[in-house]
Amino acid sequence: MRSLVGKALCIASALCAAALVTLPAQGTDGSGNMWAVVTAPMASTLYDGERDDEVLYGMVGEVLADKDDQGLYSVRMQYGYKTSIEGQHVALVSRDEAEAWRASVTHQVIAPFADVLPEARTESYPPLITLPRGAYLKVGEPDSEDARWLRAELFGGQTGWVNKNLVRELRAWGQEEAVRAALTADAELYLGVGYRWGGKTPYGLDCSGFTSMVYMLNGLDIYRNSRPEVGYPIALMHVEGTPEDAHTAETLTAAKPGDLIFWGGHVGFYVGNGKYIHSNGSSFNTRVNSLISGDEDFRANLAKPSAIYTWGTAFPSEPNRLVVRRFYALPFTSGDQTGYRFYARADGYAPNRAILYPEGKDGPAIEVGRTRRMLYDNPASEHKDVPVYFYPKPGSYRPALVLVNDEGYRPEGKTISSDLTEMTEPIAVR
Repeated sequence: MRSLVGKALCIASALCAAALVTLPAQGTDGSGNMWAVVTAPMASTLYDGERDDEVLYGMVGEVLADKDDQGLYSVRMQYGYKTSIEGQHVALVSRDEAEAWRASVTHQVIAPFADVLPEARTESYPPLITLPRGAYLKVGEPDSEDARWLRAELFGGQTGWVNKNLVRELRAWGQEEAVRAALTADAELYLGVGYRWGGKTPYGLDCSGFTSMVYMLNGLDIYRNSRPEVGYPIALMHVEGTPEDAHTAETLTAAKPGDLIFWGGHVGFYVGNGKYIHSNGSSFNTRVNSLISGDEDFRANLAKPSAIYTWGTAFPSEPNRLVVRRFYALPFTSGDQTGYRFYARADGYAPNRAILYPEGKDGPAIEVGRTRRMLYDNPASEHKDVPVYFYPKPGSYRPALVLVNDEGYRPEGKTISSDLTEMTEPIAVR
């Protein structure tokens, strides 16, 4: 997604509304002791000079490399995303200080914006800081004379007051039905917000900035990008369309509010009845569209099932399984050689590797160390990460495939593997 092709429609984002994640020690001194707490209300981060993400007040990141000649620190944010941030937007702290701050945080801003005021009264001015939805605060007891005001402690110890209607206690991920309803309600908070490349606030959002913020507000990290990713708790899910390559109310019965729809370089949030909310650069806002022809808000170019490479769900029906739904190969020519490129579609938590048997299950095995392009890429692409095999001699071959998740998110830390799946039709090599 950091390629220009993937970013043509949007960026994506993952956030953590719970405890600070445990990350390997990779700080600038090799001990993982340099961390950053975001002290700006919000700040754009950069990748190769391009706006890449937005971080919000109170978020934490591990510093991976010291300030460069442009004044940027390389950081891995608490949600796992690697990016670069200007030093003026953060306070550099030890790991212990970062973890202590995260442990003390109690609330997030839920209004579009919230002033932290110097006194517990509406006319108090100027604000100590104005924070966007999703920013973190340490909130204490209400004012003794006016319970509408809560004491708010900023990072570093400065205290002020915030109206209780503008913040919400941190949410923990919970029971499916209640979480789906909460996700949908929070998604609707962003309707009408304008499109902003790399954005994650009511000032403007991109597609995955929107979806990840909705999940973060409800206590779950998802990847800050427009695809599922190894190590994150969104499982792949197949939703079959009609033979005419369309969706109807009947074909969409397996999809539930809160599920995600992934197109090439774009992601939307499903709200039920064929409708989805997405932040997009076409209408340049966050809006509702429909997958069902005949609906007033039908959007044809995103409605075909063949245009959707996968759906995603945080509540897979079979969390301990990887299932290959489709396995196919397309001819590929390089010079005077013709080979085949291999693709798959699957259900389950995103695999990090595959074992490919291009000549059949009894033939040689090829370890595929990166499966993302194999699973999600446009078949017209010639990306090098799509596995290619040149057959040594003519013949009829039935390739086979096993998908494996042994280092990413999966229940109870177990390795998940698909069954060995053979291609439906053999490849005839002439």
